[in-house]
Formats: sequence, C-alpha cells, structure tokens
Amino acid sequence: SPQVAASVLDTLLAASSSPDSAFQVAAVVTQPPAAKNRGRKLLPSAVAQLALERGFPGDLIFTPERAGEESFLSDLKGVKPELCITAAYGNILPQRFLDIPPCGTVNIHPSLLPLYRGAAPVQRALQKQVFPLHILSVPWMQVQ
Repeated sequence: SPQVAASVLDTLLAASSSPDSAFQVAAVVTQPPAAKNRGRKLLPSAVAQLALERGFPGDLIFTPERAGEESFLSDLKGVKPELCITAAYGNILPQRFLDIPPCGTVNIHPSLLPLYRGAAPVQRALQKQVFPLHILSVPWMQVQ
C-alpha cells in the first residue's frame, strides 16, 4: 500500500538525517498525483506528501507515468544513485531502471515473497494462518 511505502521513506529519511549516517536519500520516485475524494482533486501520493512535509526538495521527487519513460530514466541517471530501494511501487520496474544503480535495487515488501503476492499479501498470509507472519522481507532484485 502507499502507506507502507511512506513508512519506509520516513524511516530512510530519519536515518539519513543522523549526523553519523552512511547514506543520504538522493531522490524519491513515486506514483503521479491521482484524482481522489469527491471533488476528484489531483492529490500527491502518500510518499510524495511525506517527502514534501519532511522538506525533501520537490525537484528530486519524480512522479513518472511509467517507470520506463526516457525523460525519467535520464533524470534518475543524473542523480547517480548507488542503490535503489523500492517499496510498494505498484508497477513492474523495467530492466533499464534496475540497471541504473551500480549496487542494485532492493525491494522491501510486507509479506513473504514470492509466496504471497497481489493486492492483499499480508491478509492472504493471515487467512492461511502462516505464523510467524514476517512483516518484512527484503528480496534482492536480480537480472534473470
């Protein structure tokens, strides 16, 4: 869910602001604003909203319609990320995206991957009485 991704970003921003942090958040990539509520007003994603509330530079919050857009990939390359961390992005990331960071991409997911996927992975694990329920799995995204 977008809230899972926002929680991950909040943790990363807090950790990176520590004086002894070994990393900094170079950019944020999230879904584009979507029409919400009765007025169908365009609102930023929970991730973008959190980043803005924490004072993250707006020009480093990327909201591509598709993660394979050339202009987005070019902007991301310009940031020169060493590692990308994804959480509940909602779309399949193309290989061209995965090839950008030299240290790879880590996908943080609140379920047992690849066992439970889809719209409600945590709920499915609970329904099937999978205990202990792992709240976090961190698979490394690799080229196959």
